Amino acid sequence: MARSRDIPLFHLREYRLPESDLNGFSIETLASSLLKHPQRSHPHYHHFFQVFLVFGKGCMMHDFVEYPFSGPTLGFASPGQVHTVLPVGSLRGSFISFSQEFFDGDAPPPSRLLAYPFFFSPDLPPVLPLRDGEISWCKRLFAELQQEYAAGLPGADEILRASLRILFARIARLYPSGPAHHATSRPAQLAYRFRLAVETHFREMSALSDYAALLKVTPNHLNDVVREETRQSAGEVIRQRMLLEAKRLLLHSNLSVSEIGYHLRFKDPSYFARFFRRGTGESPSVFRSGIREKYQTPSP
Repeated sequence: MARSRDIPLFHLREYRLPESDLNGFSIETLASSLLKHPQRSHPHYHHFFQVFLVFGKGCMMHDFVEYPFSGPTLGFASPGQVHTVLPVGSLRGSFISFSQEFFDGDAPPPSRLLAYPFFFSPDLPPVLPLRDGEISWCKRLFAELQQEYAAGLPGADEILRASLRILFARIARLYPSGPAHHATSRPAQLAYRFRLAVETHFREMSALSDYAALLKVTPNHLNDVVREETRQSAGEVIRQRMLLEAKRLLLHSNLSVSEIGYHLRFKDPSYFARFFRRGTGESPSVFRSGIREKYQTPSP
């Protein structure tokens, strides 16, 4: 089935310096990135994490929600999230790209990434304005990462990994919940693992019992924990992820509405249409027309 207009998927190797032998890490300026790859200004996704430090006025589109910003701002993108940063006038800055494998190194699970409130957060915006006293140390840490990466000296991976952890620990302090974000507790770990499992398996698994079996817990326990941690039922998390994928395909693929329903394992196109209308208040075709007009995406 042809899908020539799927959402672009970029790989981390495309962001690395040609002369770098580091796997799983890159840092570059926005200007350099867009000069080499103008298509990055369009909505896209990837399987790694990104952190932006930008100066100026712009808007971050993050899974169909727009977050305007003005002045020094941090932005965050987690694996699988469709996003782009759109300038309003001049916009400068740089961004870090890294894989979880690089960040974790040889550290045992759970990953320290679970402790930070700015990745995979359903409740917090993906942009964080910086105040005057926060700008200097943030710029300094980004500059140190850039210098270490460009030099490519022995041991660079360990220094970059340690510097990332320092940067993230300091950023986490800027959130009201503090650096711990209670995400190292067992319930928070389970809710996070469930979210990652949904991200990985939602195309072939829709039953809560399947996810409970995968995570080696009972369905009732999983649902209780997810509701406590996210204020949504586990079933709603699954449905919202499927709804998000439907939105992505309606905007970026050349599949018909019926084909998108089948792709998401709905046996009846009318059932998919009812599912979509319950989640958005409009039919898939109306949504497709409106979102393509908004982002000036031509029909296939």
